[in-house]
Amino acid sequence: MRLRKGPIRRLGPSRFEVRLSGRERDAFRTFAAQLRELLTSEHPSSDPAVARLFPPALPDEDVLGNLEYEQQHGDELLLGKLESLDIVERTLERQELDERELLAWLGSINSIRLVVGTRLGVTEESSERDFAGDEQTSEMYALYGYLTWLEGWVVEALGEETPAAGSD
Repeated sequence: MRLRKGPIRRLGPSRFEVRLSGRERDAFRTFAAQLRELLTSEHPSSDPAVARLFPPALPDEDVLGNLEYEQQHGDELLLGKLESLDIVERTLERQELDERELLAWLGSINSIRLVVGTRLGVTEESSERDFAGDEQTSEMYALYGYLTWLEGWVVEALGEETPAAGSD
């Protein structure tokens, strides 16, 4: 008998159950559309949140090496994020996803979370108390927390063993 009853759980070798409310799905749809707009209208050099989604490939601030990497692979990385958003938008109302689809959800959840965290200036030491003084930033921090929580469930589900036949 399985006791784990989170919003995402493994059903089979490549099948996952997604239990989100209509409100959660609507919010995810809105944030996915906003992320698409951000990705198609901004560039890492013009927006710190976009830069956070495309961190430098080489350590130690090798500017020329990072520029070369971005020129060679930047479009491919962007297209990968947009493709993940396409999959999310196409599967958002489904109760069951395959592994490829859930991985696209994971990438999109993480990207939205990184944008929100960058906009807020979240650090490892940040807490709810740091954002309590303003209603809008408090709500954004709550969203950041929710996305972190949801991302954790997706990662856990991906790492679960396939349930035995007849288990719940």
